[in-house]
Amino acid sequence: MRYFWLLLTVVLVCLIFVNSSLPATDSGKLSGFVAQLALQLSHLLDISLKGNVEHNIRKLAHFLEFACLGLLWCKVFASFRVSNRVSTGYILLFCLVTAVVDEYIQLSSPGRDGKVMDVLLDFSGALCAWLWYRIVQWCE
Repeated sequence: MRYFWLLLTVVLVCLIFVNSSLPATDSGKLSGFVAQLALQLSHLLDISLKGNVEHNIRKLAHFLEFACLGLLWCKVFASFRVSNRVSTGYILLFCLVTAVVDEYIQLSSPGRDGKVMDVLLDFSGALCAWLWYRIVQWCE
């Protein structure tokens, strides 16, 4: 089972990097599609969405994909029976490095740019997931 978690983690990192390498037009089409779905769903549920929905969905997606990455790294280290004290630094370091590389890849993608705020947003998703995982462990 340990290699299953590791494989899922590697696949997610690859997906993150592939999404970062998409040109702005392709990335925008995907975000626009999801934003339209969210708007249609909000109309069905009689919910009013304000502001730049596409921008907010993009930021939420970054946060959530890195939250998933943080959880996967927690599962990887737990499956290899690495202590919480040792694994914490590695988990957060790997997530931070992934966020930095993600933004660096965007610098070379047509029409896209890398931002320090996006690195912080990505890392905060991983940090929140790691914290949640540790709280759940502590409560068991």
